[in-house]
Amino acid sequence: MKPDRLQTAKAPVFVPLAVLVCVIGAVLNIWLAVQNRTAWGVDFNQFYSASHLAGTGHLYDWDALRKLEMENGPDVPTGRLPVELFGIKIIGWLPYSIAHGLWFAGSLWAMVLFCLTWPGAGRVPMVVALACSTPSALLLVLGQDTHFWLMFFAAGLLLMESGRPRTAGVAFALCICKFHLAVGLPVMLAAQRRWRTLLAGAAAFSLLLAACFLIEGANWPLRYLENSQLARFSPAAERMPNLNGLVSRLPWPPIAEVVLCIAIVLLLWIACRDTADLGFAGALAAACGLLLGRHAYAQDLALLLPLSVILLQRQSAPPWLRAWAILMISPASTLLLVSNYPLLGQILIVAFVICALIEKRGTPIAH
Repeated sequence: MKPDRLQTAKAPVFVPLAVLVCVIGAVLNIWLAVQNRTAWGVDFNQFYSASHLAGTGHLYDWDALRKLEMENGPDVPTGRLPVELFGIKIIGWLPYSIAHGLWFAGSLWAMVLFCLTWPGAGRVPMVVALACSTPSALLLVLGQDTHFWLMFFAAGLLLMESGRPRTAGVAFALCICKFHLAVGLPVMLAAQRRWRTLLAGAAAFSLLLAACFLIEGANWPLRYLENSQLARFSPAAERMPNLNGLVSRLPWPPIAEVVLCIAIVLLLWIACRDTADLGFAGALAAACGLLLGRHAYAQDLALLLPLSVILLQRQSAPPWLRAWAILMISPASTLLLVSNYPLLGQILIVAFVICALIEKRGTPIAH
C-alpha cells in the first residue's frame, strides 16, 4: 500500500510540474523558431517543388529543381525517392502557402501520434520531452519529414506488440521516406527472429522501390547517385550527429567509419537479441539508425527521444545514465552541434547510444 500512497501523493505535484516544463520548453522552441524565420519551410519547399517534377523523368535534374525552388525560397538538392515525392503531389497542386500549412498540421499530428503510441514510453514523459525537444521544433520549422518516419516506426512497433507482424512490416516499409535512417531496423528484426515482419517489410519495400522505376524511369538510381554527389547535398559533414561526422576529423575516415559501424551493428544485435522490451529494442534501432545513416543533422536528433524517455523511466538504469538521458532531451546536444564545438556534441550523442546498448537489459526475449 505504501508505494500506492506515495504515487498518489506525488501525482498532484507531478502534473503541474509536467505542465510547467511543457510550457517552458514550448516557449523556448517558439522563440528559437521566431529567431530562425529565414529557415521556415526550407525542406518543405524542396519536397513541394520536387513533387512537380516527379514522374517527368527530370526529378533529379538540379537545374530544373533549383528553378522551381527559387520561386518560394532557397534551393536545396533533393534526397527523397520518387515514390515519396510523387505522393506529395496530393498537396503539390495547391498554392504553396496552403500546401505548407497542411504539411505543418500533418507534421504536428504525426509527432503527437508518435509520442502517444511508442511502446514502453510513458505518454506524459514523451509529451514533456517533445515539448522540450529543440530537434522536434527544428523539424517543424524546416518542414522536414522525420516526424512521419517516427510515426511509421512507432506504428510498426505497436502492430508487432498487438500480434500483427505482417501489417507491422508494411508500416516499417513506409520508413522509405528516410530509408538511410532505418538501417538499424532490419538488424533488430533479425536479432529477434521476427521473420514474418521482416519478410512482409521487405516485400512492401520492394514494391515501393519498383514504383520508383514506374514513376521516374529506369535511370533514376544513377541520377539519384549523381545528385547525391553535389556539394550542397551533404554540407557541413563535420556537424553531423553520426559516425560520419565523428570520424570526419580522423585520419583515414572511411576505415574508421566502417570499423565503428560494424561495432554498432554487433552491439545492436546483441542488445535486441537479449531484450523482451519491444519499445526499448525499437528505440535502440532508431538511435543506431541515426549513427549509421551517413546523412543526418541536428533536427534528426528527434530519433533519440524514445530511447531517452525509456531510459529515464527505467528504475534499473544507473543514475548517471538516467541523468544523461535528461541531458539528451535538453537542447544541449543540438546547441553544441551548431556551435564552435560540434565534436563535443557528436561525442555526447555517440557515447550515449553506445552506453544504452551495453546497459543491462533484464529479461531475455523468448524465441
